[in-house]
Amino acid sequence: MNMKTCGIIAEYNPFHQGHIYHIQKTKELTQCDCLIAIVSNHFTQRGLFNLLTMEDKTKLALEAGCNLVIELPPCYAAQSADYFAKYAVESLSQLHIDQICFGSETNNISTLKEYSKQMESTQVVPSLSMNQNLYTKNIRPNDILGIQYIKQCEKYGITPCTIARNDSFKSATQTRKEYFDGISQFNDDYFNKNQTWDTHYPYLRKFLLLSDTNTLSTYFLVNEGIEYRLKENAKKYQKWQDFLMASISKTYTKARIQRTCMFILLQITKAQMQENNHFNQVIVSGFDSVGQEFLKGKQVITKFKELPKFLQDIELKCQYLSFDTFKARKVVYYDR
Repeated sequence: MNMKTCGIIAEYNPFHQGHIYHIQKTKELTQCDCLIAIVSNHFTQRGLFNLLTMEDKTKLALEAGCNLVIELPPCYAAQSADYFAKYAVESLSQLHIDQICFGSETNNISTLKEYSKQMESTQVVPSLSMNQNLYTKNIRPNDILGIQYIKQCEKYGITPCTIARNDSFKSATQTRKEYFDGISQFNDDYFNKNQTWDTHYPYLRKFLLLSDTNTLSTYFLVNEGIEYRLKENAKKYQKWQDFLMASISKTYTKARIQRTCMFILLQITKAQMQENNHFNQVIVSGFDSVGQEFLKGKQVITKFKELPKFLQDIELKCQYLSFDTFKARKVVYYDR
């Protein structure tokens, strides 16, 4: 059966009503037979711990109408917009999907392509991240990602389409804030309140204090002497928020500090990321009968032992961080 396919790229940290709207509108707009979501696991694009397990995210996404959910591992998820898009679309392209649909403030592919051209012709400040250079043009977050999705789609012959961002839905950021302020949230039975930097900072702090700066400098995203600043701040500050705010600079945004700390905590080196700088795998997290049919004959990963050694090591470290003993990878099947 030749299915019409569409991909969406998501975090689901946490999964909220705006995500249900995105799934439903994507199906309505594209009329796809199979909707595939690639979802960040363990950590988000901004380097935050995920409040939900991958299994729970998958269950909720399938219930909401996705047919297949695949995983974006933390080393590929916790990246600036350009690399986050690169890795997500690389994985989706292995399934030869027809379209990608994403939320956008502008909601216009032509305008986003024009932004992309302007961005390329603008002098880039080397010390700033891609996001910071774009923010000088007052381009909003979903559009920043959208520009990068479009650029990646062009490489693989995938058609990009957009859905207008609906601000009537509470954002994931607001949901998290209210939840930690003690306000009940949609589906908060699935949230793990211990999956935060506040909880894990003591481990990061000890590691920073016990490691010499030469060792720290080998980890991915540790550049321009940030290792000295992080080590010094670890000596001074016992609370994550104090440490984080003291570490932010013009060069290192809040998100960049969080990502950098993630790579240090997981001990992922620059050499490892250089060696694994493409994500050409499809790691299956769950499917319904349509997704199962679509996967027939395709090369995908469904078991831990099938993961490359690099990703096996990261998965184990993330599970240890979540205070779990190792749990075998379980593919979720949703029976409609």
